Amino acid sequence: MNRILILGVGNVLLKDEGIGVHVIGAMERMLLPNNVKLVNGGVSGIDLLEVIEEADKLIIVDAIDAGDRPGTVFRFNADEVKGQLREHKTSLHQVDLFDTLKIARFLDRCPETVIIGIQPKDISWGMELTPDLASLVPRIIDLVICEIHDSASLN
Repeated sequence: MNRILILGVGNVLLKDEGIGVHVIGAMERMLLPNNVKLVNGGVSGIDLLEVIEEADKLIIVDAIDAGDRPGTVFRFNADEVKGQLREHKTSLHQVDLFDTLKIARFLDRCPETVIIGIQPKDISWGMELTPDLASLVPRIIDLVICEIHDSASLN
């Protein structure tokens, strides 16, 4: 059975920038298959390498500033997001996370990676999501669950 890592990243001190961490918090109250691991990655980078290497599939949930309408949800694989990084400003910790993925790839230990990115509305100081993004948390969880089921159907 594939080992699936759901990694929520973001800075919870900057409102919608913390969406990934808030999604992980909501999912911690759910009953998930034994092969699924939830990790609150916060603004970590290289220290996530070990946990990333252990996964067969990595699902990252994060805010991404693609210049779109707040609340827009994107689905990328890691290679597609690298292209986006050249065109759009993304969250500050994301460079560290992608450097970590590059290292894992170099070591030939990078899992299949999917990124669910959410366009933030407000990244000013504050620990709560804006109401617009808070209302999206169940939809984002549904997308993550679909990714888990897609992995199971490939086994």
